[in-house]
Amino acid sequence: MRWRWGLRLGPGERARHLQPLAERPCDGLRQPVASRASSSYIVSPCLARPDVSDAGTVLTEEPMSISESGRAEPAGAASTVPVAQRRRLRTFDALSVPAFRLVISSNLMQFAGMQMMSLVQGVLVFRLTGSFAALGLTALANAIPSLMFYPVGGVVADRFPKKAVLFTGQAAVGIISVGLALLAAFGMLAYWHLLVTAALQGALQATTTPSRHTIIPDIVGRDRMMNAIGLNTSGTNLMQTVGPGIGGALIATVSAAWAFAVMAALAFFAAALSARLPRRPMYSFAEESARAGIAVQRPRGGFSDLAQGARHMLHNEHLRTLISVNFIIVLLSMPYSMMLPGYVEEVMKKGAAEQGVLVAISGVGAMLGSLVIASLPPRQRGPLLVGVASIMAVTLIGFSLNTHYLVMMPIMLALGISSAMRLSLGQVLIQTYSEDEYRGRVVSVWMMQYSVVSFGTFGVGFLSEWFGPQLAIGGLAVVLLLFTASMGLFNRGLRRLQ
Repeated sequence: MRWRWGLRLGPGERARHLQPLAERPCDGLRQPVASRASSSYIVSPCLARPDVSDAGTVLTEEPMSISESGRAEPAGAASTVPVAQRRRLRTFDALSVPAFRLVISSNLMQFAGMQMMSLVQGVLVFRLTGSFAALGLTALANAIPSLMFYPVGGVVADRFPKKAVLFTGQAAVGIISVGLALLAAFGMLAYWHLLVTAALQGALQATTTPSRHTIIPDIVGRDRMMNAIGLNTSGTNLMQTVGPGIGGALIATVSAAWAFAVMAALAFFAAALSARLPRRPMYSFAEESARAGIAVQRPRGGFSDLAQGARHMLHNEHLRTLISVNFIIVLLSMPYSMMLPGYVEEVMKKGAAEQGVLVAISGVGAMLGSLVIASLPPRQRGPLLVGVASIMAVTLIGFSLNTHYLVMMPIMLALGISSAMRLSLGQVLIQTYSEDEYRGRVVSVWMMQYSVVSFGTFGVGFLSEWFGPQLAIGGLAVVLLLFTASMGLFNRGLRRLQ
């Protein structure tokens, strides 16, 4: 049981009730609450008693329930948010938070530099060596440290201030880019320089990515998390389309040295934005849990932290389901993107220019898909995830059957939309159903999906050699469709995820 204040809240109390947890005042007149810490939510142990001078206040006593956003609300109580406000389009809600504007701007600058680096690095490696094997070795040099350091990045995100982690990582990327710019400017750049920097960047990216993703709920709270992640994903998808174009234009019109200099400027600008972030989370659900008397696991260090995170994921049914289902979806669906160059040339008889157009169309679709997720309310997200994966499977079947370039354009648009929706939904769900103190480690495991894509591509490559790319991609798409149908029909836990 808990005292609550009726719907006729005075304006002063309404403003105070809607404050973030870290800023909400408590005057000591707290009523006991049946707090709960589950895999999904942690309920605040108190609510400051309002000033009785607020006009129109009504004191009632009702049992508490858990809202779909994870907040405590009286059973059967209506929301204090006006109906018109609840129904309005919420696509850009999270941008009203100043700290989130800093985060998304910093992420955009950093991701633009990463996409530029990916293209410029590949072009220079091939110019210096003329070898496709050297390109593959460079990709491997980046992937192996990434796979090794993602768990470390999860522990770092849970143990250290995320602001400091982001600033340090972005500044380090800027320093690496300055070094490459100087080497290129003086004509001293060699292949081994690019190989070493690829490995360093893989380690840095894996160490900082969990912090970059988990800082978003700390700033916007759970209520706006889905909207914020959708906007962030939309922005990174935009940079995925724009970044390589900028890098290629700089190499073609100026020089590689200037391209690296622009990357350095973007990285330092991102670090400057990260330096302006709040020192402490605006929303701290772990602190609320501790005040409620609920045990919170404290960092122990090293492998003990990794083991705690693994136990949390194994014992949490929702996380087990989400991570395993996502890895299977990624393994069966995403290799098509890495097989696209060969598919366009061998099956469609087109060249690099046409491939670039298809990739750009997919990027536009990804941006649109992320904006759709940002606009949706936080309801029925489990069934939506299954539905989006099913749409991906059907679209990939169409992809494998098609040999016409113009028909491939809407197919790539649909693939971009559905893949971005799947990615955004997954990020929201794993952070929703993870305890606050484990969020970084959970996200680090989630981010390993990019390594899973490499393994899937390896298998699809061999299948394509034996049976052709159409049959290889189409066969995996059929398996994906059967898998998503079985999840939708028989996995009740996934269907019930909100």
